[in-house]
Amino acid sequence: MSLLLGGVLDDFPRLRFAFLESGAGWAPYWMDRLDDYYEEFKEHRLEHLPSDYFRSGQCFISCEVEEKTIPYVVQVLGEDRVIYASDYLHHDAKFPRSVALIAERKDLSRSAKTKILGGNAAKLFRLNG
Repeated sequence: MSLLLGGVLDDFPRLRFAFLESGAGWAPYWMDRLDDYYEEFKEHRLEHLPSDYFRSGQCFISCEVEEKTIPYVVQVLGEDRVIYASDYLHHDAKFPRSVALIAERKDLSRSAKTKILGGNAAKLFRLNG
């Protein structure tokens, strides 16, 4: 929240960050709540709605492969914001089958799956040049 309310993302428009190890289902709710309170944040000098920062390309969020809310998160945040997380070494990890579990999902478009499984991470870490 400090990244948003402190104006960090306005001051550093090339800064990118990711929420990892937290799942993705909470993000649409959180963005909705922050946008509801936008007027109260005026003293924090936000240039945009809080949700706009998520959609701008500065914010990424990882998902767990079994999350039922991934399609909704993609709908709200955009398919360019969600990143695959293998959860490797956790006791409940689906790895090494986790990539296949995303690829086999019927509730995500081919484009969304391609981005979630690698394209978005490449953007986050600026691996495409």
